[in-house]
Amino acid sequence: MNKYRLLLYYLATIIFLWLMGFAQTSAAELPLFDAHIHYNEDVWQAIPADDAIKRLKKHGIRRAIVSSTPANGAIELFYQDPGLVIPFLRPYRTPADRRDWYKNPEILEYVRTQLESFDYRGLGEFHLFGSQVNTPVMKDILALARNKNLILFAHSDHETIDALLTAAPELTVIWAHGGFDVDINIVSNKLKQYRNLYIELSFREGITEQGELTPDWRELFMTHPSRFLVGTDTYIGQRWLALPELTDYYQGWLKQIPRDIAEAIAYKNGERITAENP
Repeated sequence: MNKYRLLLYYLATIIFLWLMGFAQTSAAELPLFDAHIHYNEDVWQAIPADDAIKRLKKHGIRRAIVSSTPANGAIELFYQDPGLVIPFLRPYRTPADRRDWYKNPEILEYVRTQLESFDYRGLGEFHLFGSQVNTPVMKDILALARNKNLILFAHSDHETIDALLTAAPELTVIWAHGGFDVDINIVSNKLKQYRNLYIELSFREGITEQGELTPDWRELFMTHPSRFLVGTDTYIGQRWLALPELTDYYQGWLKQIPRDIAEAIAYKNGERITAENP
């Protein structure tokens, strides 16, 4: 009888330890695919490329979409660590180009030259609104993107997302910031309408309240687990310094959803769509 009790004790202990290990694994911090890293000129003067790569790795970012103004920054980070950096071309030579890039013939030539000289995986993050999609320059840039099968990374309103996906229905589109504060029902409807649309979550309002995932966003993540990407949007130096807080924010609410969905949003979706668009 004592032998049986001892055996049951050992079995119970093993099961308890296994469950504890499972719980710890489930709650462990996830590696991150950061879909929104900028390494602009003002930043690379303060944070050298080798230091930038160390900062990303230190905070759990194992792969990242990187763009820069001008393009040299993303290229330099790629050469520092081609396994971590996925280079995108931002169509801005200087910050001033953001105002009129979509209609500036010089930008068209800049984009064409850059795409011929380096193997970019996407175009953006770019700012585009309303009828700007329909300019002759923009039509030619989209033709270049189609020719290279580039991912489009758009900072746009929801009407422009419609226009982009109508103009280039065969391309993958990432919607930067998930539209900021656009109604969540619009985001949901867009995901249902366009299978090649993905939502990047930096600066997106309403995902959490006091650290807790809101019911509407939980439901959206559960319904479309393969369509979301995390991002930190390091558009200025202060955002690079804030990487600990920015990545902790994601880790905090990723732990509040099932592990498989958390893994998809944390890194698997980004790795998949960039592999599908070589």
